[in-house]
Amino acid sequence: MTIISEPQAQIKVFPDFSGIDIQMKPYFDELIRLNPPQGSEYNFTNIFIWRHLYGFSVCLIDGALCIKGTDRSGMEFFMIMAEDADAYIHAIGYLADSFKKEGKKLILSRVEERFLEPLRQAFPSMVYEDDRDNADYVYLASDLIGLRGRKYDGKRNHIKKFKEKYSFEYSDMSERLTGDCIRLAETWYHSKHDPSLEADLIATREALTHYTQLGLKGSAILIDGVVRAFSITEPLNPDTAVIHIEKYDPAYEGLPQVINQQLCEHICGVYKYINREQDLGNQGLRRSKMSYNPVSILNKYRVCI
Repeated sequence: MTIISEPQAQIKVFPDFSGIDIQMKPYFDELIRLNPPQGSEYNFTNIFIWRHLYGFSVCLIDGALCIKGTDRSGMEFFMIMAEDADAYIHAIGYLADSFKKEGKKLILSRVEERFLEPLRQAFPSMVYEDDRDNADYVYLASDLIGLRGRKYDGKRNHIKKFKEKYSFEYSDMSERLTGDCIRLAETWYHSKHDPSLEADLIATREALTHYTQLGLKGSAILIDGVVRAFSITEPLNPDTAVIHIEKYDPAYEGLPQVINQQLCEHICGVYKYINREQDLGNQGLRRSKMSYNPVSILNKYRVCI
């Protein structure tokens, strides 16, 4: 594998781990180019903006990236990014051997379904379980843009009412708007009266503060010159865009439907699919994501070796 060399100086080799740094992005991007992911987590932006919540750190195992984190229950887990399936299995085998010597079990998280059979063949004693809370919702971009058919009647009605009631301006996201978007995210957080959402606010701030460095794109809706909604996206793989963040002022009925449709139309229309990430077990969020009629649910698994 031909990998750019500069970021390697900042990524330690197993068993040592490095904290996540913005300068590591080119290394992640090169692996993504060689082996495009399907799951939304295998993306530098997500690793970077959520590094505080999950305590992410990273190391190299023969060119593969080994990402270590701790979930909300305190369980340590690992994710692997590699140039192909063979390199993926090799890195996991190396990691598993190290854990075996210490009498520990290796927990892999957010494992994509395409890797289950190679893992079964390489590690016959492995056990795995479905991780529904981290499954991604994948939609046809044409569905989210056109909202055609009876199944989208409600969405179209919300948008129609919004347009009848408010005069709004659409704008592509830019650094000029990031400060206003941060203020909107802070207002959104304080309106929820839920301290557990602070991690979401921190991740949103990180994305907006490093908007250009992360190579993000997005859309904003302005009413009377004030940002009332925004959404941030980027390519996940050649035919899929992933939507990382969507925030809106709940005082404006129909605004969530408008920002979603406008982002898809103006930014994501060049892709066949749109990945709107997971619901994390939040039933309200699950109902919302299902209401947009996903074309598929991208299953992920927790694997113990």
